[in-house]
Amino acid sequence: MKIALVKQEIYQDLYVCPVTERDAARILFSSNMRVGPIGLMAELGADFFIVKEENEKETQIYRKVIPHLADKVKLLKTLPLNKVPGWERRKIGSILSQGELAVNGSDIDWGQYDIVISINISLPTHTILKYPQTLFAYMIGEANMATFWPCFGYDAYLNQNARGIVQQKCGIIDFPYTFLKGDTLQAMMQPYMPADYKRKGVFMEINSTKERPVTKVPDHFKVLEEHGFEVILHQDLIFDNLKNLCRSKYFVKMGGRTIRGNSAAEAISCGALAIMNRNEVIHKELIIDECHVTTMEEVLRLINELEQDELKYNQLLKKQKEIVTHYFYDCPLQSIENCLEDKRSRKYTTKYSSVRKFVDRVSFINKYEIKKKLRLTKNR
Repeated sequence: MKIALVKQEIYQDLYVCPVTERDAARILFSSNMRVGPIGLMAELGADFFIVKEENEKETQIYRKVIPHLADKVKLLKTLPLNKVPGWERRKIGSILSQGELAVNGSDIDWGQYDIVISINISLPTHTILKYPQTLFAYMIGEANMATFWPCFGYDAYLNQNARGIVQQKCGIIDFPYTFLKGDTLQAMMQPYMPADYKRKGVFMEINSTKERPVTKVPDHFKVLEEHGFEVILHQDLIFDNLKNLCRSKYFVKMGGRTIRGNSAAEAISCGALAIMNRNEVIHKELIIDECHVTTMEEVLRLINELEQDELKYNQLLKKQKEIVTHYFYDCPLQSIENCLEDKRSRKYTTKYSSVRKFVDRVSFINKYEIKKKLRLTKNR
């Protein structure tokens, strides 16, 4: 099965490398911020494309998804992320602008791929309709901008969820932003770790504190230091951050905002045991009963127990890795394979009508714009 992952030159996250790059680790290390669906390249050998922004309305949807950044991300055509005003502190994996690496989407034969996954709407409708045997799916970069059906002629919408639901037909698919196996990152990072390194310490999940960039251990984590455990902080450069995760024995979140859980999946995939309050995580399945805690005292008690019982530690980590593989790899992969089979089994090609086009565009009206119009109407 041949897969392509596509993003626009104005998308501020993920990888910044040429389409000729085939090494999954180098692709990952080029990321502006997040790990993302690196399992597509590392496990399935997918190709990665940065495509030039097109003028069709559907490819401008990012303006509705991130209206406050719409003009700012345009600068990524000519500047690396850390040269864009407001993002100067970012530590990034590539010094190149995305525009330097972008190709024309219309020049690519997408028919050579079984599945094409787009971050936002990278390819316009008229392009994807040329390839009836290829499954086209998209994922909106901001998870809170969900759609209720696949729009703009695409076959599937990937909703960033990971609930273990396997879809049988084209439509909405549970497919996480962080798509990987329970050992994907650990295997990728192994060549970059010291031969004699030994795991120790506690990696603090970044959202446990409001400080950005994170430079010091917050007060509520100092109890771990007082009991002899190193607290390892988040690093902005993705390579450095992954190395820290791979040398950490534990990954702890306590306090702060609710997280989706991608960071926990990444930590587990790096080989660190995730310990946190599952009520602070959307992907609750990741936090098994044995690792569910609600106070720092419980965190300390559990770590002390596991430090004395290496067998139990390894059993819990193995259990978490199996959960990541099931929810973040096996189920979404099976879903998208089922959708491909569904599309190719149809005896007719679904037409994309002008009515459907209108409905799709309306569905992306920014909720902030709607609220603003409602307020103005109310105040008249």
